[in-house]
Amino acid sequence: MDSDIGPILGGWEYAPGELSVRKIEGGNGGQKIQIRMDLGLMQLEWSGRPDAIRPHGHTSLLDYYVEKKQQREDERGPGAFRLSREDCWDLAQEAMKYYWRRISFFELKEYQRAEEDARHNLAILDMCYDYAENEEDRQLAEQYRVFVTAHRVQARALAFLDKDAHGEAVAEIRRGIVEIEAFLEKIGQLDQLDDCPELLFLREWETEVESNRPRSPRERLAAELQAAVAEDKFELAASLRDRLRSLETEQAGQEL
Repeated sequence: MDSDIGPILGGWEYAPGELSVRKIEGGNGGQKIQIRMDLGLMQLEWSGRPDAIRPHGHTSLLDYYVEKKQQREDERGPGAFRLSREDCWDLAQEAMKYYWRRISFFELKEYQRAEEDARHNLAILDMCYDYAENEEDRQLAEQYRVFVTAHRVQARALAFLDKDAHGEAVAEIRRGIVEIEAFLEKIGQLDQLDDCPELLFLREWETEVESNRPRSPRERLAAELQAAVAEDKFELAASLRDRLRSLETEQAGQEL
């Protein structure tokens, strides 16, 4: 069997510094993800654990530790379960694999799957923060929470935008901003509210999505009225005001 991947790489244009991703059909009929890299490529499973490994017979290492925690506490009571430094390291390695697939799903516009992988990594951060024996592992877990939360929010909002649901997308972004602000307050980093890169991105994106949101007839008339008043176009303003009242009366009648 020829194991040389040169022909594959030669037919795949690569720009250093840019993420190049594609979806392929695997030899077993399932879909897979390939990421072109500087010295080769990375191949990930479309679903399940990205590397296709089943740790201790489980879908993921996270699932294994969730079950192990339940068993340990059933046997010995609450607080009996703890994660060693090696356990946290292994979970961190799993999180990195899900990270690579998550950013690949963003490139492929598979936003629901990107959200699922973000939620998986947030659950890993929860597990390490709640049960790590070593304080350093707990702090490392919290270090990535804002970044992964922002990815989860971005994936969900993009899924709404794909459906032209601008209002829902804006609401999701705003919820994400509040969630991250509350987390920074919880860990005593209120001084980071104006400097956090994820917050800065989400706030700017919220403004952009809101400004591009399709307006209802009532919203358009209200905006035109406001502009007419600001420019002292009183006759136009009076006409717009009458049209706005007529539209509101019509809509109120439809709701009865």
